[in-house]
Amino acid sequence: MKTLICFLMCFSAAGALRAQEPLSQDEALKQIYSQYDEGKKTAQAQWVCDKDREIPVWPCSDEFKTVSVSVLLMSEVVEDGTKKIYLAASAKPNDASWQGLFQCHLCRPAIGVGVFAWQSKHWVLQSANAAVGAFSGYGDPPAIELVQIGPEKHGLMLSADDLTHGNYASFKVLLAPLGGTVAEVWSVTIKQNYGDGCDLHCDSSATFKFFDANDANSGDYYDIEAISRGNYREDDTHLKPENWTEIYRFKDGEYRLLSHKDFNDANRPATKLPQ
Repeated sequence: MKTLICFLMCFSAAGALRAQEPLSQDEALKQIYSQYDEGKKTAQAQWVCDKDREIPVWPCSDEFKTVSVSVLLMSEVVEDGTKKIYLAASAKPNDASWQGLFQCHLCRPAIGVGVFAWQSKHWVLQSANAAVGAFSGYGDPPAIELVQIGPEKHGLMLSADDLTHGNYASFKVLLAPLGGTVAEVWSVTIKQNYGDGCDLHCDSSATFKFFDANDANSGDYYDIEAISRGNYREDDTHLKPENWTEIYRFKDGEYRLLSHKDFNDANRPATKLPQ
């Protein structure tokens, strides 16, 4: 009898241990991407010829549908008492088809996201999008981090830079699960610098934060406050002040502008650039 009890205890412990095993990256990627090959780390990009999600730099042909996939982030959180795993991955044309030349300014990897929930003792895919959008450039994926966007909500914040004709810009893009999919729900330019002879007066920068508005209308998501300082280059000779505070609120699947307030010095007329 003691032997049987000991066996049952050991069996139960082994079962609990197996139940707590983490979701492997390959298992997760197989559920997000079509025909994912864990040996080659490749998949089939169904979005290449999807007009709603196509990426201009990728030609619409079978030759370019094979993509190389790499995991950027995999993090476990708890929402409403349920364990969840957020996984973000980058996909770009396979080197075999591009011969290692996916390094141009507009060569932006496609970012895919999957959200898994621990249900009935196994991980269940709740939300997924293999190509939420294409971000960054020169073949490199953007930086990405998990952020809390509500008391029981999370999202993924992307950081990407762009340099075009001497003009530099830095962006933040927020991705979040919406039902069975994942979508871009907000973005902001946090840094701009207009080169070509401009001095510091050609800069503008912004900061932002999530906050609980304690408003019955704000729902399950935090509001976002964004503050901008600096100038925006309207043309070759004029600058426009970019000094404002904006509040965004989540509604109908995205963060929408709730209020905009200019600072006093933002009412000045546009100034001329130094010659």
